[in-house]
Amino acid sequence: MKNAAGINAFPLVGAADPRARVRRVMPFVFTLIAIGVFLPEEFSFYLFGLRLTVIRLIYLLLAPVLVVKGIEKISSGKYRFIPSDLLVVCAGFWLIIAPASLEDLSSALNHAGPTVLEFCIGYMAPRILFSEHGHAVSFVNLLCRAIAIVALVGVLDPITGQRFTHEAAGLLVGGPTHTLWSIDDGYRLGLLRATGAIEHPILFGFASTIGLLIAASVPVQGRMFVIISCALGLIFSFSSAPMQIALLGFILLLYNHFFAQIASRWKILVLVGAVGITAAFLMSNSLIGFIITNLTFSPQSGYYREWTWEMVGIYVSQSPWVGLGYGEMPAEINHTIDSLWLVLAIQSGWPGSLLVGLSLLGAAPVFTKGRTPDLMPVETKLAATLGILLCLTVLFVFTVHLWGSVWVLLGLLLGMKAHLSELAYLSRSANMQ
Repeated sequence: MKNAAGINAFPLVGAADPRARVRRVMPFVFTLIAIGVFLPEEFSFYLFGLRLTVIRLIYLLLAPVLVVKGIEKISSGKYRFIPSDLLVVCAGFWLIIAPASLEDLSSALNHAGPTVLEFCIGYMAPRILFSEHGHAVSFVNLLCRAIAIVALVGVLDPITGQRFTHEAAGLLVGGPTHTLWSIDDGYRLGLLRATGAIEHPILFGFASTIGLLIAASVPVQGRMFVIISCALGLIFSFSSAPMQIALLGFILLLYNHFFAQIASRWKILVLVGAVGITAAFLMSNSLIGFIITNLTFSPQSGYYREWTWEMVGIYVSQSPWVGLGYGEMPAEINHTIDSLWLVLAIQSGWPGSLLVGLSLLGAAPVFTKGRTPDLMPVETKLAATLGILLCLTVLFVFTVHLWGSVWVLLGLLLGMKAHLSELAYLSRSANMQ
């Protein structure tokens, strides 16, 4: 059912029922967020010497509102602690304080501030402003359609042989088009790799994977449009990592569907996976080498990433707590680093990487416990899918660095997952009274 604004509304099932499908309109700011996330970098601008994207400006304006609303939520008794709440705050703090200890606070805020803003405010927005059944579903409906449009327009890149969206954005604002990746890696199979409005083909493929997996498991509006568009975006990104993540995601979605009645299904899977990976390493002389050689588009790129891990490990081990900061890097690692964990380790030490990773896992395993969680069926599916995506992201970023649109998107997914976990706890507590 839809309300007059076109946003999903849910029929009332009784005022005494804590899971009542109340008619609630998603806060309007999330419409702006869904649009702002995917605006090309060419629309960025400078304010007081700081380079701001549209989404950063929205988040800066939203930050004081979140502080006030957060205090109101806690004082009203509608807050339940989720591990990621603490971990995200600690991660944001460490990403700034670690480089500040090497240089100064002003420099650290200038370099790390945008990263922390995009991740932490992206998390806190749905975590604090979503409060009712249906809020997360309404936002996912909008977000998936936005991803689908970005993916479909991105297919014009290989068709036209140019970065269509970025070139068009550059013409609109009368500025230069941003150079986003090496031209040597810009083509696969004789075609230009698609990026759409996003910063890199791999990130474009991962964003398409997110839309594809959510639409495949949750009955979003325009479902077939989202699935087809995101599938095309994934294919024309010509990136093996997002394709592997998509395949693994579908396997996990099927696993969750067929074993939904087993409450400990995820613990069993983690145990079996750990045993299998350990056995594979013991039985193979070079499991990573086999994966790089046989399961990637460019084995050379894969071996380069493996070498980068070795070099970064050597240099960060000399300053493991706070990393190397944002100054000039040693020659061996003074190049593009294709791993979020390594980039964070360089900038803020291994604790920075660990805290961000634990933030993702701090919300992901909280799968609305029990066979009948106190959520709507669509919310239960969404919670499980978000948990799967967050866990897959932990694996994905071992060989991929996240920034820009997808980094912002990650914070939003994490915040939605934490909101749904809290909603289940609140509903369960109300039922027990």
